[in-house]
Amino acid sequence: MAANDILFDLYSRLYAQRSVLTAAPELTVDITKYEVQNFPLPLVEKEAGAIASYLCSVKDINTCEVKDILRIVQQNYTDQPFWKDIILDYMEFKLKQQEETLYKRNVELLKETTRVLNEIRQEENRRKELVRTFGDQINAQHFRIDAYKLMTSYFIMYRKDAKKAYDTLISNPAYFSPIITTDSTGNTVLSPDTAKEENAKIAKFLKGLKI
Repeated sequence: MAANDILFDLYSRLYAQRSVLTAAPELTVDITKYEVQNFPLPLVEKEAGAIASYLCSVKDINTCEVKDILRIVQQNYTDQPFWKDIILDYMEFKLKQQEETLYKRNVELLKETTRVLNEIRQEENRRKELVRTFGDQINAQHFRIDAYKLMTSYFIMYRKDAKKAYDTLISNPAYFSPIITTDSTGNTVLSPDTAKEENAKIAKFLKGLKI
């Protein structure tokens, strides 16, 4: 049973017995005119809590420990099942209300987490596509550099500092991926000076790409 259902039923029973609650806080809501879907929840909750507090002789039952209320019920209402059930049902309502609130928060948190994860996945897919697109264009020039590593490292820095990343890319691309100076057998194919020239050529090309 949902929290609102418990409260509606609880208040309905109290309202039916209002003639014997002459010394208790007043019940002002004619609950017989409402359905569980449209009753004035805040006011009904406030007045039901006041009655429950009155029955337990406490200032505010909502601030009491559950164990203390149970002790009061056991001591004073063992032979009064109607009032015992009223107090216990009010406690059940509050616990159910807290449970539903936590559930709603968890659902909202799950939705937000899912949204953020989807955004991260979309951004990651976009980054991979950019790495592939620009990497293909760089490879088409047959530069002596690992184009995909170059672009992957560039976008990692870009997320932290876009300006620094771009300035580095068009001035010293070898920062992101070193110039390949040896072949697969370890033989030197580019001298240090030629490697610098290659780095400059790549930088000029990348500047023209407008990444």
